[in-house]
Amino acid sequence: MEDTHFLKPNFCNENFIHFFGIFDGHRGGAAAEFSAKALPGFLHHPATISNSPGDALIESFIKTDVAFSRKNTQKDWHPGCTAMASLIVGNRLFVANAGDCRTVLCRAGNAFPLTKDHTASDPEERERVVNAGGEVEWRVDTWRVGRAALQVTRSIGDDDLKPAVTAEPEVTETNLTEEDEFLVMASDGLWDCVKNDDVVSIVRDTVKEPTMCSKRLATEAAERGSNDNITVIVVFLRPVSTAERVY
Repeated sequence: MEDTHFLKPNFCNENFIHFFGIFDGHRGGAAAEFSAKALPGFLHHPATISNSPGDALIESFIKTDVAFSRKNTQKDWHPGCTAMASLIVGNRLFVANAGDCRTVLCRAGNAFPLTKDHTASDPEERERVVNAGGEVEWRVDTWRVGRAALQVTRSIGDDDLKPAVTAEPEVTETNLTEEDEFLVMASDGLWDCVKNDDVVSIVRDTVKEPTMCSKRLATEAAERGSNDNITVIVVFLRPVSTAERVY
């Protein structure tokens, strides 16, 4: 199991701040395990969070990457992980993503992706990697980065591919409204097999049994052929910004 996560409702003992994250490891689980424990610790001042949440998220990703690099001193061992975190501050939602985990918002019954998949299949990411000194090649069935043949172009760890494979996330900001029902955060094991719209439909169909939503999504992905690790977090948002039910 190379996926890890954290759930921190009422973050920093504040009832208007909620923080959730998913990390999908590769080349071993060390980076994912480290990041799930370390990243929240770099985002622990309510004043900083309230003043500039997006910048605070970016800084927490980069500090986690630096801290893991310092900890990992084993020669020729370069584990990494994709990383995604959702931060709710009042009625504002900030989602930071580095890699191919994904967050989808259900708004008025429709699926709205709040992240972009950072993979070598994306022309903009390929160009960014090459401009940063990295190598991208077509191998077997898709574009991949470096000798490690990574599909993702952003991650924590993967020291042998830095700086081209950066830990700096892209951050989106969304103002939550009464139309917003829930968030689905998941590793690529779900999204590779289940479309965004299907994910939203499954959760809405299961909402009377909310504790079953994550399990049902993971089961659906497995039944559709996913053989990857699958981590799913469903955050219900009604009433707005409470994030009182997390599964």
